[in-house]
Amino acid sequence: MKKIEKQVDFISELEKLKIVTRHNKTLDDRFENSAEHSWQSAITAVILEEYFPITLDMEKVMKMLLIHDLGEIYAGDTWLYDDKGKKYAHEKEYSSIHKSLGILPQKQAQVLQQLWLEFETGNSPEARYGRVIDALIPLINHLVISKKNYNPDQLSTEMVLKKKKFIENESQELWNLVLKLIALSVKKGIYK
Repeated sequence: MKKIEKQVDFISELEKLKIVTRHNKTLDDRFENSAEHSWQSAITAVILEEYFPITLDMEKVMKMLLIHDLGEIYAGDTWLYDDKGKKYAHEKEYSSIHKSLGILPQKQAQVLQQLWLEFETGNSPEARYGRVIDALIPLINHLVISKKNYNPDQLSTEMVLKKKKFIENESQELWNLVLKLIALSVKKGIYK
């Protein structure tokens, strides 16, 4: 099979990410899909770059954010507050991404797999920034989308802060944004 045919097959594989639903809703009251989340994360990273205290390779950040959820094609999305599911999420997503990337020519697959692993482990400034953005998007989403006093999962401020606390070590300005978003969410009644 020719290289370009493998690449087109992989692009076809990406269609599957559009049907992986996440816990977050959209303005039209449906659950967002993982492809939409990846796209929004990439754009948000461009918009908020100035608040990260380290100069970043933004092309690398973009690549990471665009592929960071590829592992959900076969593993599905694991909700942030599903502590039991989170124990096995990395292993399941690693197996899934290996299957999807296996469609690509080997060299290209290896590059993307390395970027995915780097994002997962957070072992570079670009990966850490990407993880901050990935954690910020749901906070903004919940505030914008959720109806007043809508908290079906009984999320508390403490639960949310615990999951987002790592942001404080990365950027004081983005941590201040987290605190503001949480305060506005509490006022709206979507966190107790």
